[in-house]
Amino acid sequence: HQWVKALFIDKNPLGFEPFKDPQSGMWTMFIPAKVTDNKILLERDPEYINRLKGVGSEALVRSWLDGDWNQVTGAYYTEFNVGHIIQPHELDKSWVRFRSIDWGSARPFSVGWYAISDGSDARYPKNAIIKYREWYGASSPNVGLKLPVEMVAQGILARGPEKIDYSISDPAIFQTDGGPSIAETFKRHGVLFRPGDNKRVAGWEQIRSRLIGEDNKPMLYFFSTCTDTIRTLPAAQHSSAKPEDIDTDGEDHALDELRYACMSRPYARPIVAPKKMRFTRPNRVSPLSWSRTCRAAA
Repeated sequence: HQWVKALFIDKNPLGFEPFKDPQSGMWTMFIPAKVTDNKILLERDPEYINRLKGVGSEALVRSWLDGDWNQVTGAYYTEFNVGHIIQPHELDKSWVRFRSIDWGSARPFSVGWYAISDGSDARYPKNAIIKYREWYGASSPNVGLKLPVEMVAQGILARGPEKIDYSISDPAIFQTDGGPSIAETFKRHGVLFRPGDNKRVAGWEQIRSRLIGEDNKPMLYFFSTCTDTIRTLPAAQHSSAKPEDIDTDGEDHALDELRYACMSRPYARPIVAPKKMRFTRPNRVSPLSWSRTCRAAA
C-alpha cells in the first residue's frame, strides 16, 4: 500500500497532474476514483456498495468506497482524509503566520509554515490552521540529511521570505552540552525559536480535534505540496506500549512538528448541548370517571 502510494500518489495527492518518474523516465498521473463513479456497475448491481461495507475493516471499506489512499488499517488518525488537502493558492497576507520545527540530523528534520484563518476566506473557518509550506530534510524515508544548523537556518530563511509572527520548536534544541545550544546557533543566523509544548498525548489530541473540526468543517488543512506530512500522517500507528501515544519507531518527524504547531494554538471543539426531551402530558382523567371505567370493565 505505502509503496504504491509513494510511487504514484504522494507526489500530488489530489491527482490530475502528470509527472515524470525519475527512475523509469515514464510519465505518470494519479486519477482519483470512487466506486460511485462506476455508473454501469451500480446500475447492474445496486446492492454492490451495501455488500462492500461488510467485507473488511472500517479503514479498508472507506478506502474502497472513497478511493482514499490515506486510509490505513490500525492508523492513529482515521479522521484524516482527502478533504484536509487543498490546492495551493494565495493566502491573505494579513493572517497570522508562524513556523514550527522538529530538529533532526541523522533522522529527518521537518519545518512547517502555517497561517491562521481570520474567517474572511469562505474556504476556511475562523481560527483554522493551514499548513502551506514544508521543508522535510530527508535523503530517504526516515534518514536525515545531516546538515549543520547553519545551513538549515539559511534554508529556512530562503524558503520563507514572508513576515513570520513567531517560530516554535522542540524544547530539546535549547539544551546545552558544553557549547552553544542548537537554538542559539539558529538565533545567531537569523532564525529565532521559542520552546514549544512537548506534551505528546495532549498534542496528538489537538491534531485530532482540528482534523474533526466542527459543523463538518475541519480546522486543519494542508496544501497538496506538503507531501511528506500528507505521506506520514495517515501512516502513523498506535504505540503497543501506550496506545494513546504514537509509535516512535515510525516516521513521526512531520507529525511532531505539526504537534508543536497545534499546541501553540490550543483548540477546543464546541460542546454540543444534548437535545431536550419533550414529554407529552397525558390526558387528565378524573378519579370519578376512572372508577366508573374500571367498574364497567369488570
